[in-house]
Amino acid sequence: MFKQLLKPGIIAGAIGSIVSVLSSVLVLYGMFLPDNTALLLANLSILVTILISVGIGLLAGFLAQRQSPEKLKAGQAALAGVVAGVVVMLISLALTPLTQSLSNSLGVQNRVAELQVGRMREMGVPEEQIATSRAQMTGSTPIGLVVLGIACSAILNIGGGAGGGALGALIFKPRARWKLSCGKCQAVYELGGNAFVQVQEGSADLVDYCNWEDLVSETARQQRAALADLLKTKGQGRQWQCGMCKTVQAY
Repeated sequence: MFKQLLKPGIIAGAIGSIVSVLSSVLVLYGMFLPDNTALLLANLSILVTILISVGIGLLAGFLAQRQSPEKLKAGQAALAGVVAGVVVMLISLALTPLTQSLSNSLGVQNRVAELQVGRMREMGVPEEQIATSRAQMTGSTPIGLVVLGIACSAILNIGGGAGGGALGALIFKPRARWKLSCGKCQAVYELGGNAFVQVQEGSADLVDYCNWEDLVSETARQQRAALADLLKTKGQGRQWQCGMCKTVQAY
């Protein structure tokens, strides 16, 4: 099952990384908007980061559910979201030197300090305390804070991805299914839902009711492969046999 969730997670993570980086760049440039707008943007940036992380998890859950014929559980979709979160975190770490270089070239640190100083003056903070705070904000960042920032980013990306993936399992429904109706007994089968297909070489495929949750992992994997092949070919040139009345008919 993990292999099935790996690809959706990686794709969602790659897309999410692009959105995350673009968002970070926009926030950097946004710091040079008028003071009140820049402060509002700075205050909302953490909320935007959380929403993006959850959105990435939702995308991972959607992609995972789309390729799975059975309804995914919240924990399964959350795993796809975790993979997406890890991908975003790794790509963000790899691009940190570039974003930091952009921040330094724009003078974002000094701009943030100016905004905070202005806010502290409005609050009536003594000038001595303001000077100390400004020196701390414009100085080099302690390694401990850097590590803490990376840890917080990892928690946000992975936690938000997991939460979004689990939420996606509740919202999205399987699409890789196929409904068959027996022309004789009117039994209705939903391959990937309440029924499975047993491919039989030299004879019609057997379609019968089953509970997918009761299938062992290897059997479920074989069923996903068989259903994917049926959906791809639309069952052209093949027949299936109803498990209830044994009637053989074309797909």
